[in-house]
Amino acid sequence: MGWHGRRVTDRRTEPSVTRQRGSMRRFARSEDGSMVVFALFILILMLGAGGLGIDFMRYEAQRTRLQATLDRAVLAAASLDQPLDPEAVVLDYFAKAGLSGYITADDIDVVDTLTSRRVTATASMDINATLLQFLGVKTLSTPAGGAAEESASQTEISLVLDVSGSMSWTSESGYSKIYELRKAAKEFINIVLCDPSDPQKTTDCTVEPGKVSVNIIPYSEQVLVGESLLSLFNATSEHNFSSCVNFDADDFDTTSITPLQELQRTGHFDPWSGRNGIGQWTCATNSWRELTVLGSNAATLRSRINALGASGNTSIDLGMKWGAAFLDPATQPVITDLVTAGTVDAAYDGRPLDWTERGVEKVIVLMTDGINTDQHYLYDDHRVGPSPVWRTNDKVSGDYRYSIYRESNGQYYWPHSDSWDDHAFGTGSVDVCEQVWVSTGWWWGYWDTQCTQQPEPGGGAYQLDFTELWATKSWAWYDNFWFLPSHGSEFGNSTKNARLDDICTAAKDQDITIFSVGFEVTSASATVMRNCANSPAHYFDVDGLDLSDAFAAIAREISKLRLVN
Repeated sequence: MGWHGRRVTDRRTEPSVTRQRGSMRRFARSEDGSMVVFALFILILMLGAGGLGIDFMRYEAQRTRLQATLDRAVLAAASLDQPLDPEAVVLDYFAKAGLSGYITADDIDVVDTLTSRRVTATASMDINATLLQFLGVKTLSTPAGGAAEESASQTEISLVLDVSGSMSWTSESGYSKIYELRKAAKEFINIVLCDPSDPQKTTDCTVEPGKVSVNIIPYSEQVLVGESLLSLFNATSEHNFSSCVNFDADDFDTTSITPLQELQRTGHFDPWSGRNGIGQWTCATNSWRELTVLGSNAATLRSRINALGASGNTSIDLGMKWGAAFLDPATQPVITDLVTAGTVDAAYDGRPLDWTERGVEKVIVLMTDGINTDQHYLYDDHRVGPSPVWRTNDKVSGDYRYSIYRESNGQYYWPHSDSWDDHAFGTGSVDVCEQVWVSTGWWWGYWDTQCTQQPEPGGGAYQLDFTELWATKSWAWYDNFWFLPSHGSEFGNSTKNARLDDICTAAKDQDITIFSVGFEVTSASATVMRNCANSPAHYFDVDGLDLSDAFAAIAREISKLRLVN
């Protein structure tokens, strides 16, 4: 009975329980099957990425369609040949593509100017998302935008041409340099005003009238403005024998010459002839030297070029100054006056166009065959006012009599007699004596000398103004009288090179394109001209027949139209 109170353990069950507990522990530690879980996560991510890809493929397809339609629409609308309203053209393109719901008139901006049209547009399309909705993205917005501009340039050109004495020399072509220049410049005119593809063509022109204007600026030691043109500026009026202008150094820091600023007229003097000569004026007066501004008639311009000659020193800086001035809007009032006078075509009223005007191309073509040489000028106190020279009113024995006053002793030198006196010849009196027979009776008498005071020959004399003196006597004549004060001086090569560099920089700062041409020049001159150009690629170093090729290449470059997208 006693065993009934004791716990009885069935030892046969102990291994089974132990085994179950060990299996549980092993299951907890086991990594078998973990790749299945990882694969499930990867599968989910792949499905998500695939969903994103589908949505973004739909997005990109619609965005590309929208952008392509917009690009075609603005390009068509921006065409200057497009007769329809640009805004209507854009809207019509979208309507034809079935996309009219994604753009409105408010999304289109049109800017029309005299020579260009710019069309800007934006559009937007919302695409409903599919799988991206599970990520909280309901729609995808597809914006599109673009602009197109066509600019048929209003082109303003200054052709700045060297007509100094060395241009009469023989070129490597066997012809004179001025001959080659005339030929090249006339072909240039044909290209820019008639047909860019044919420099020989003068009829049936393809260049639209009114698009291109050309200034011709011949230069040697000075630039002859022409009295009619100079009268429209505020030039000094000490004489009207010639019409050139002197500039100060700081005038070359700007392209402008305004109608109100005072311009110092160049003295009309001859620094070249000998003591007995006159006529080699520093401001040469040949009519072919005069400026031609805003020319548009090709035949007239060719005629002007064909008349060009060659003589004098070289002032590249002055040619460049005037070439830039007639591209600067500051001369608009002058051009208006020329239009009123009928000198310039009415189509060019308001030129030169403003710097900010869209579609305007301003170009200078600067040509030389040499280097800057001396430019002579008078000192201020020898430009105008009483001179120390007196001249008789009438000729005596075939010529006028001159008297030169020496201030230090108050005496007048008489060149005709190499003598000094206290007055100018012709203003004093002289004893005129003659032998007369004095009769003392009917049969005898004697010869006697009787003298009377009479005015000196010459009909009197007057003091020459400096302007009249320089118009009749050369510097060499004046320099012959050693006691007279110095009358003038000259600007040399280094000064003029610095001024040229300044005006070239001023022009480039205003976005004027400068092409320069060195025609059989030295390496030093080539460097000066290359520095003036917009870039080394804008400089042409040519010999002989190559001058025509250079001018033609420049003309064709100028004639290109621009389409900006």
